[in-house]
Parts: sequence; C-alpha cells; structure tokens
Amino acid sequence: MTMTTYNALVCECGHRGRLGCRENDAPFSGLWEAYTLDGFEGHALTITSYKDLPEDPLAAVKPRCPSCGQTGKVTFAPKA
Repeated sequence: MTMTTYNALVCECGHRGRLGCRENDAPFSGLWEAYTLDGFEGHALTITSYKDLPEDPLAAVKPRCPSCGQTGKVTFAPKA
C-alpha cells in the first residue's frame, strides 16, 4: 500500500508549492520512498535502501523557484 503526504514550501520571493512524498507503508515489505516537487522545478528522488535516505529531502531534490529562478531559497512553509 502507498501513503502520500505533502509538505508546503515557500520561496523567499513568496512563491508557494509543495514537496510530495509517496512511501511504501505495507508491513514486512521493502523500503521505498519517492519525492516530487509541485510548483517548483527540481529533481525527483526515489529511495529503495535505508543507506540512501537523505538527511534533508528538500536539499536532495534541489528546488528552483520558477518565479525568481533562485535555488537554495526554498524552505518548508511555517505551519498555520
């Protein structure tokens, strides 16, 4: 079974988007996670091993803001 979660992202210029994570949550099966960006440009990331888990998935997908063109300026949006 697959579980999907989204985390809101915001660029310093105010542009908003989100980081999606699809992960296998079936018991007794192998690990896999897939990260994608919505509203930002960047890399998709698929993980199939615990040794490949990134400390910071946001940094691993390298989001680039389509409004201002900056990289490294995108952060998780504060919770409302």
